[in-house]
Parts: sequence; structure tokens; C-alpha cells
Amino acid sequence: MLPLSEAAQEPNLFPRPPELESAVQFWTRVYTEVDTQSGFLHDSRHLSVIYTSLPLDRRQIENRRNRIREDLRVLATGKRSGLTASQQEILELWPAGISNETLQEAASNVRWQLGQSDRFLGGLRRSGAYRSHINQVIREKGLPIELAVLPHVESSFNPGAYSSAAAAGMWQFGRATGLRFMRIDHIVDERMDPYIATNAAMSLLEYNYSVLGTWPLALTAYNHGAGGIARAVRETGTADIETIVANYRGRAFGFASRNFYAQFLAVLDVENSAKQYFGDFRLNPAPEFATVEADAFIDAEVFARSVGISLEQLRADNPALRPAVWEGNKRIPRGFPVKVRAAAVSSGNLLAMIPMDYKFAVQTPDVAYVVERGDSLSVIARRFDTTVSRLVALNQLRSRNRISIGQRLLLPQDNVDTSQMVVEAEATADGRYQVRRGDTVSLIAARFGVSEQEVLSLNGIADRNRIYPGQDLRLPGFESEGEQPTPT
Repeated sequence: MLPLSEAAQEPNLFPRPPELESAVQFWTRVYTEVDTQSGFLHDSRHLSVIYTSLPLDRRQIENRRNRIREDLRVLATGKRSGLTASQQEILELWPAGISNETLQEAASNVRWQLGQSDRFLGGLRRSGAYRSHINQVIREKGLPIELAVLPHVESSFNPGAYSSAAAAGMWQFGRATGLRFMRIDHIVDERMDPYIATNAAMSLLEYNYSVLGTWPLALTAYNHGAGGIARAVRETGTADIETIVANYRGRAFGFASRNFYAQFLAVLDVENSAKQYFGDFRLNPAPEFATVEADAFIDAEVFARSVGISLEQLRADNPALRPAVWEGNKRIPRGFPVKVRAAAVSSGNLLAMIPMDYKFAVQTPDVAYVVERGDSLSVIARRFDTTVSRLVALNQLRSRNRISIGQRLLLPQDNVDTSQMVVEAEATADGRYQVRRGDTVSLIAARFGVSEQEVLSLNGIADRNRIYPGQDLRLPGFESEGEQPTPT
């Protein structure tokens, strides 16, 4: 039924050490027995110890957690007779002869794990839209087909997923790691495109494996970083994942990193027995796209109207384009591969359907505001008749509560009071212009209606890519007779 089930799997690539078996079984239960309205209270270091399952009720969870902690502290004193029923039940969850020290530590390790069975089934269905592409990328790179299940661990195959740690997309890239493989800015965030991000994810896994040498380590590094896992190998003196999980105490090597490989193994099990766990279900069909590379900077609404599709559908099929594009503040970038449903458009040249008057040589310039003392996002949002959420999205802020004096914030370009925004680039009376952050020679030339070559020649610039913020440029049409360019 699932492509993975039919594929030949190589157990030596993904070993299953006995020491990890209890963790694999724990995650199998999380993915198949309890949904997102319930969960387990369990020991965070010994995953075979599950104290109870409860509905998602915070008060009930905390009350039960506190009672479990109290019982563990009693048991940690060495008391083994005259126990209450709850104390006896807890003691029986642990191996015979469990030490008082372990029970004392366990009192601090009572953890809540939300169930995932409904989310896993939803991910199975969604995976149908992407699995063919994922498998193709894996085959092209010569990687193990088992890697195709990783989005179950990361996002349940949700292309729009965001984590509390600011990881984004189906493959849950953080910004720093994502920038190694993709474009990420306020116009395009390729982490949100499941097809582009798949290529990036496989490139990252390929790199991890080349550095670390085993798939258990490479997969754990997907969560913890290749440098972090290399440090774990050095400090524990082994590449065995089970020893690292048990003994490594790196500051950032927490519950998620320790369990990442066990979760992956559990996902493999659940996918291969999906019908047993979930009964019959249908995979979402894979959409058929026609892809056109934008030959200019084009407004999204103009593009959609010209080729005969709705703006909403264009947005749904091109999630890498950020809100600034859909709100009309930025244009679809030149060279961007725009996806459209093949059945919804003609088979001819789509770009020829867009009037030349609506194709631009440059991107819409930024409109920005510099934060002043006493500002907050809510104050700025009210001042410019916008919302805090739009400012956060446009500027890709990690927190709506943290901005700093002097910080440059991009503004939505509707209803802007131009008297308060950063002054748009102007030339002095004698034709001098100071380069600003984000400027290029082509952008400056377009802004002042002159040619790039004139700007380069007048300023003696040999390399159009070597200008810098603060540099003074002379503009054509202002220079006095006999003036000669000074090489830079």
C-alpha cells in the first residue's frame, strides 16, 4: 500500500539496539494508542515506565503528576512495606531491586507526552501528495528509502508547520541551517515549499552521513546538529547510538535529541503496519504542476489574473512566497519557479499571457521604519494602521515582544504615513547618492532612470557587485563638464 512497505529495507543501515527497544515501543504507543486530546505521564529517562494515560486537562495532569512525585519520594526513602495502592502500582512499574537514588531522580523526571495517533494518520494521508517526489530525490542522491518517513517525526507531513523553536515547513528547518541550502527572507522562504525543502533535507542528511559515518548518528544530527553529535562521539568515545543516548550529557542534548532515532524507528514500524493500526485509509493524490520561471518581477494578482487562476490557488501552490507578495507589497521575484495546476491553465506560453506593461525590471522597494525609544510593535502597528501579526510575519521576527532602538522594520505598503518612514533614497542637488543596505547598481539605476553602464562608468566601478553601504556614487546628468571618474 505504501511505497516504503514495498521497498527493500537494509536493517544494517538502521540498527535497532536492544537498549533502545523500550523507547521505540514507547513512541509506537504514542503514535497509535493516544490522540492529541490525551497522553501519557511517564519517566523521561526510562520510557518503559508509563505511569498513566490521561485526557488533555492541564489541572488533572498537574495534580496527578504531583501525586506521582510524592509517591516516588516516599519510595526513594527505602520504604517497601505498608505502601498505598498508588505507591505499590508505581513500584511495580520499575525493575525489581530499583535503587533509591533512581527513584529520587525519577521524582524530577515525570513528563507529559501528548498523544499523536490522529496526527500520525493525518500525516499518512498527506504524505501521498509528496511521497513520489521525496522518493525521487532520495533515489537521485542514492540514499536509503527509509529516510522518506522522517516528516512524520518532524511535522506529520504538514508543509505549513511552525515550531516553538522557529523551525518551519514540512522538514522543520531552522533559519540558520536552512540558509545553507535555501533562500530565506521576507519575500521568499523556501522552507515552506515541501518540494524545495525535500531537496534541502536530503542534502543535509547526506552531509551528516558523510561527516558522522552512520545513519543513526546522521539522523540524530538532523535534530542536534552534526557538530553536536561529533562532540558526543568524542566525549563518549563511541559511535554507538545507544551508548550516546544513555551516557552523553551535553547541555543541549535533551529529550528530543535523545529520542530522535528511536522515534524514527517507531515511525518505520507504524508505517509498515499502518493498516493494522489505522484500518483502511486513502492517501492524498499528488498534484500535477506546470512550473514557469518568472521572466520579470510580477505582481501576484496580475500573474494569477493573466493566466486564469485564482490568487488563492496560486498562493496555496506557492507557499515559499511570503505574505509581502500576496499582500501586494512585493512582486514575485524574477527567476522564481511559479507552480500552477496543470489542469487549470492552457498548455501554451503562460508568461506571454502577462502584459509587458506589468513586467518590471526591479523589485518593489522596501518601505521601512526605524524603531525609536518607547516604541513597541503594538504602538508601531497602530501608528501605521496595520497589525502586530503582519509586522511579525513581514519582518520574520522570532518574538512579538522584542524589538530594539534603531532596528529597521519593514512596513506593509498600504496606508503608510510617508512622513514617518525611512526616507526613500534621494540624490543630492549635485547628483550624489549614498548607497544603502540592500542597494544594487541595477536598482539604483532603475530608481533614477539611468543605465547601469552609465553609473558604472561615471564612478569607475569595474565590478557591478562591489558596492557597499555608505559609498558615495555620482549619478549621470549632474556631473560638470570635464569631470573624470575616479576608479574605485
